Amino acid sequence: MSRCHGHTWFVNAAMIGSAFLAGCSTLAGVDSGLPAEQRNQVQRDMPRPPVEVGASYESVTVESDLPVPLAVFTRWFAASGAPEVAPYLVGTPGVPGVARTESLTGMWAKPGDRRRIEFTDGNSAVEEIIVDQMPNLFQYEVWNLTNKIGRYTSYAVGEFAFSGNQQNTHVRWTYSFRPRAWPDGWFIRSFVQTDYRHFMESALATMRRRVLSDLPET
Repeated sequence: MSRCHGHTWFVNAAMIGSAFLAGCSTLAGVDSGLPAEQRNQVQRDMPRPPVEVGASYESVTVESDLPVPLAVFTRWFAASGAPEVAPYLVGTPGVPGVARTESLTGMWAKPGDRRRIEFTDGNSAVEEIIVDQMPNLFQYEVWNLTNKIGRYTSYAVGEFAFSGNQQNTHVRWTYSFRPRAWPDGWFIRSFVQTDYRHFMESALATMRRRVLSDLPET
C-alpha cells in the first residue's frame, strides 16, 4: 500500500468512526429500566475490569495552571472536586455533562469506593477509585457505559496528576479509553481527540473558576 493510500485509509477510518459514534444506538451497560435497588445491587456486585498494563489505549490529556498553593488545592479537590463533579462536568455540544452521582459503595474517598455517574442525556456509567496517592495522583476507572462510546470501549481510566509549590498548582488530567477490539480504536479516535478533549478542557476551565470562587483569599 502506498503512503498516499495508507493516509487515505486512516482518514476514512476516522470519518467512519465519527459517523458510527454519531449514529449508533445504545448497546452497552446495565439496563436503566431495572428497579432501582436491583440495578444498584447489580452494579455493586459486578467485577471491575482489570486495567491492562501495556494494552492499546486511545488517550487524551489536558492541563491547567492555577494560582493556588498545591496543598490548598489538593485539600479542596479531595473534599469537593472529586466527590462533587456535576458542577464542573457541565458538558459540551459533543459530550453530555454529569447530572448527578449516586453512591454504590463507600463515600468516594478511598480505593474501592464505587459510584454511578448519571449523565444529562439519560445515560450512565460506573466509576471506582483505583489509586489514591494524594496530593500527587488520583486515578479512577469508568466502565459499564450505556452511551455510544460504550459500544466500542471496555473501560476508561481517568488520572489526575498534581504538581506545584506554595504559590501555584499544575493539573494534568488524562483519560485513556480501552477499545474492545482493534478496529474500535480507529472508530473512537476522532471523538476522543476532538469532542472529548473539548469536554475536558471545558471542565478544567469550569473547575478553575470554581476553585477561585471557593478559595478567594489564596
